[in-house]
Order: sequence, then structure tokens, then C-alpha cells
Amino acid sequence: MSNMNDQQFEAHLWLSRMWFKDNEIESYERRKAEIISQLSGIGKYDSEFVPANTGENSTETKNIEYSLLCEKIDKLITEISVENMHTTMVLDNIKNPTMHSMMYDRYINRMSWGQIQNKYHYAQRQPYRIVHDGLIKIRPFIPDDEVLAVLSDQDIQRG
Repeated sequence: MSNMNDQQFEAHLWLSRMWFKDNEIESYERRKAEIISQLSGIGKYDSEFVPANTGENSTETKNIEYSLLCEKIDKLITEISVENMHTTMVLDNIKNPTMHSMMYDRYINRMSWGQIQNKYHYAQRQPYRIVHDGLIKIRPFIPDDEVLAVLSDQDIQRG
């Protein structure tokens, strides 16, 4: 998303504010799959081994980790859903149906540029132009304090 003016950049950052949470969910889901893979093997039972509360029972530890990951994922999904509703209400201010749909696909469905290009049967640069125009149109509907909050979060995430 190069060649954006400040207005477009601010709108883009605000609209894409949940992308990192989606990425976080994907990471947690990968770890859950690893845990399931590790737990699905045939367990080795040792009549002499009595598990203690020292973390030596790896099956129990993995089950606890799995449960914690599920809890984190559920919390993130709820946060994303709430923000998606807010974003949708803002996007509904775009009256051009193609622009609205493209921006919805980009910022709510989090489709890649290639997916958008294929879905709408446009040349490579056309989706960029339409979405960039949409960013200009949508920025007045995004509260400045919310943009500032996202900008400060971006600084924190970069370290």
C-alpha cells in the first residue's frame, strides 16, 4: 500500500487494526495442532512413575496449555467480532457498491490483493486504485481519537 497520503494511511491503519489479532489466532491454532499431534500418539505408561506437581506430567501440562490457548482464541475472536461490527458500520458509508464490497473483502474478510483481483476480475493495479479512493472517502467517518489510539498502538507494536 505505497503512495498513500496521510488521510489514506490513517484510514488504512484504522481499518486493518485487527489484522495482528488474526495473525495471533493463527499462531495459537498452529500451537494447538502441535499439541494435538503430540497427544495423539500412544502414551507410555510406567507403573513406577507417579506424577507430581512439578510439571513432570507432560500430558497434563499439554492439556493445560491447550485449554489456555482455547481461552485466548475465544477472547480474541470476541474482540475481532466487536471491532468488525464497528468497521462494518463505518464501511456502510461508502455508497459505491464495488468500492464497498472491495473494502469489505480487504478489511473484514482480510483478503489478499491477489484474491480481490481474482474475485472482481480486475487488472493488477485496479483494486489498489479503488481501495485507495475508498480510503479517502471513508476517513471522515473514522473518529480522530480512534485513529490516534491505533497510531499509538502501532508505535508500541514496533517496539
